[in-house]
Amino acid sequence: MHFTPKKIALGIVIVIEVIIFCVLIQWQFRGRVLNTVHVKQQSTATVFIPGFGGNAASTNDFINQYSWHNVATKSLRIYISKKNHISTMKQYHPIVKNNPMVQLIFQDDLHPHRQAAQMIYAMHYLYKKYHIKKVNFIGHSSGGNIAFDYMIHNPHAKQVPTPVKLVTIGANYAPNDPLVKNLPKGLHILNIAGEIYNSKTDGEVPNKIVKPMGKLVRKHVGKYRYYVYSSNPMSAEHSMLHENPSLDKIIAEFLWNNEYPAGSEK
Repeated sequence: MHFTPKKIALGIVIVIEVIIFCVLIQWQFRGRVLNTVHVKQQSTATVFIPGFGGNAASTNDFINQYSWHNVATKSLRIYISKKNHISTMKQYHPIVKNNPMVQLIFQDDLHPHRQAAQMIYAMHYLYKKYHIKKVNFIGHSSGGNIAFDYMIHNPHAKQVPTPVKLVTIGANYAPNDPLVKNLPKGLHILNIAGEIYNSKTDGEVPNKIVKPMGKLVRKHVGKYRYYVYSSNPMSAEHSMLHENPSLDKIIAEFLWNNEYPAGSEK
């Protein structure tokens, strides 16, 4: 059979389209793992913090998956300006006993230390305007550092929600930070590292710089676990960790059912 350049090009296009179709089908149904998740409904708000250069797209999948599967409720999108002005971009649902979720959007999304300093204004805002008394934090990459730095620098802040749980994904921490003693004593932490197959890295952040958080915080918080999520690049690569319903399930069971993943380490 004679293959002309035109036929070869057409064949390549068809193969690419088939691959894209298969990926889209897998992507569409990947959220089914959350169908079996049943959690307690609470008034504690869960605050989503994006990583370096992150915006709404960074945490949309997290929030939408939980909302679509009735695990938690998409409640607020909060904007933090460079001048520390806090405003509500959108209120989707009232803050009640429905596992409310709050999405933070920083105008300056490139300076984690500055963003951590701005968190106090956002927390005051949530406390005063929406009467939120308790929060969980979910931070991807430097988003975890932002939540962590906020807590260690504001141990005596008044009129802010009390941090209950922290989920940190693919982040690293200074190994000898003396301010770690300021973490809330009852805080529960789930520290997650991504691992592409058995490479001991998520492609950007090696596990060896994620794991040491345990040594830093164990003596200062109520409970700590370290968990390695190992899978293929579509699931475990650094930027895909917050687009992964299987990981969403693990996090949901930790946040709202107090369940730690099997295989997690103290």
